[in-house]
Amino acid sequence: MSDESVLFTYVAPFVGVLLIAVGIGGAVPGGYAIIQEDITTCDQPTIAVESPEETAQRFDGPAPNLPRIQYGDLSTAEQAAFDEALASPRGEARVSGEFPNGDTFRDGVIVRKDGERHYVTVVAENPCFVAPELQFPLGVFAIIFGVVGVLSPPIYRKLVELEDGANVT
Repeated sequence: MSDESVLFTYVAPFVGVLLIAVGIGGAVPGGYAIIQEDITTCDQPTIAVESPEETAQRFDGPAPNLPRIQYGDLSTAEQAAFDEALASPRGEARVSGEFPNGDTFRDGVIVRKDGERHYVTVVAENPCFVAPELQFPLGVFAIIFGVVGVLSPPIYRKLVELEDGANVT
């Protein structure tokens, strides 16, 4: 067996399989980073709003040392999330839009609406996955080169067969 034959029969397919594995590892998360904002609601924190009864039970005793915000002082997106969370059986909703009171919500806050106190806090940040911009295209190129490497033995055999056929005649 010649050195050329070993190279195209064993080494090139092995390197091809490695490139395919590395390419999949790069292309899948890179592709997800590109489309995630279309298929998920990343970068939209989830808030939890407790009912007035739950809030009173949580802070039974002296008034809690938490910031207080009037419902009317919330942004439109915060008000929509607050109302949706109150209507939800889980008491949670995502803030889709401007979130100017986000830092205050993260530490917990009492929001007063219609004379009732509601404890509100951020329960999930829901950050977007960040990947380098070239991760997806480099992963795809690695997969393509890997496939060429895996297919090199049959291509090599076919070329040798054609060369031998040309030498016979």
